[in-house]
Amino acid sequence: MGVTRPTIVVIYKKKSGKKNWLKVFTDLPTPDKIISTRSRLLPPGAEILELGIGKSFVERYKKKYKL
Repeated sequence: MGVTRPTIVVIYKKKSGKKNWLKVFTDLPTPDKIISTRSRLLPPGAEILELGIGKSFVERYKKKYKL
């Protein structure tokens, strides 16, 4: 019995810079580890702009942030 994990999509900015970055996680059960301040999943000092759960957010955020 395999456990299906959701697709978690994050749009973030690095500490220095204006460019938006998109990162997709498929191995996490919840976004709690991404939101945590001690997380190593995103670069240190990254500002999370948007976070969505589901495959549909990949295309939506690419279009919205012109990635």
